[in-house]
Amino acid sequence: MKINKDKSIGRVLFIVEGARTEFSLLRRIFCDVLGYEYIEKRRSRAKFFQNKNKHSSKIAVINTEHSNISDILDENDYLDDVIAELVTKYSFPVDRSAVYYLFDRDPKSNVDTNLIVGLLNSLKNPYENDELMGGLLLLSYPSIEAYTVSNFIEDSHNMEFSLGKDVKDYITANKQIQFNMVSESTIEKAARELMKYLEEERVQTDIDYFGEVNSKIFLKQEKYFESHAKYKLVSLLSVAFIQLGIIEIQ
Repeated sequence: MKINKDKSIGRVLFIVEGARTEFSLLRRIFCDVLGYEYIEKRRSRAKFFQNKNKHSSKIAVINTEHSNISDILDENDYLDDVIAELVTKYSFPVDRSAVYYLFDRDPKSNVDTNLIVGLLNSLKNPYENDELMGGLLLLSYPSIEAYTVSNFIEDSHNMEFSLGKDVKDYITANKQIQFNMVSESTIEKAARELMKYLEEERVQTDIDYFGEVNSKIFLKQEKYFESHAKYKLVSLLSVAFIQLGIIEIQ
């Protein structure tokens, strides 16, 4: 795995669940490490944030109205309103952008398994977003903190946790795991950890057409949780970086 900082990825929109962690992580990666142009809108803040980087690659990060995967369905038009502002005020062409949904598989916060299966079956391609409901859903088991851990801990894919809170407690107890230490080398490491997980689970990987693989991973993780009351620690965020060419498989 090798990071390619010179890769121009165009426009990419991340729609995330949380109000803080995902923003801190993605801002660190795209602003500090990669130097991309970056804009975000958090539901807890009235205004957009935009950095001063000038780059051919431009990233937007927004979150759903509430911290629940059901809000992807956007019944109150919250996402539609934020996206409309992205398009009109910030010239961000969402209909011509790659779209990724970054959510947790925490069994306490996202309990509707049938809903998740349905979303995985419909959100299978980051570039199929003409109706602004397309994109690719990427889950983290049990939470986005899995990605942070995979940046620093060898064979993190062999670790097991029940809830996102448990992963947060683990990070708090291990001071070498810090957002401000995420770097090119740790991003590459996280991608290797994901590939090791896929190899050990014997999941045939087609990164470019990840929809079917995505559903297989979910079923494997759910089956494991039924037997062990824990998930294998893994985040699929690296899939986006590989698809976009930010990380190259050598």
